[in-house]
Amino acid sequence: MRIIKLVEPQSGLSARCRLLDDAAPVSAAFLWDLAERKAGFEAMHAIWTGPEISVPMPASTLPQGMAQPAIPAENATSYPEAGDIVLAYLAAGSTKGLPPGDFYDIGLFYGQGGRLLMPFGWIQANVCARILDEDLAKAQADCRTIRRNGACTLSLETA
Repeated sequence: MRIIKLVEPQSGLSARCRLLDDAAPVSAAFLWDLAERKAGFEAMHAIWTGPEISVPMPASTLPQGMAQPAIPAENATSYPEAGDIVLAYLAAGSTKGLPPGDFYDIGLFYGQGGRLLMPFGWIQANVCARILDEDLAKAQADCRTIRRNGACTLSLETA
């Protein structure tokens, strides 16, 4: 069992997440690669999808030398649950309005009622990790703090 940690210092977020290697192996490997590099990205509370902290990652923002794989659908859903960590992938040119190149987005869903309805329509994302049960309540409170505070920097680390 591989564990990563999602960290955001201002809110106190430090949530351990179990990678779902069996259900979403390519997506889990992508998150593990980011965690091994201690990658950090701008994150914000989502507008359209409900209780979600969104970590948009145009391919140009990935760490130098990191693979930029086409992520297949695996364990995909349009309705993430509280504690789900999802990875969305949109290929270059597939969706109007996105930056050039492939586009990745990590979604940290902290409450019920999540839905992946975007301004351009419904998408699916791969459920590739879960916040550990013992970390979920604190992570939910920390995500509400992020919602109140605004944009932040969220990092991935190996646990």
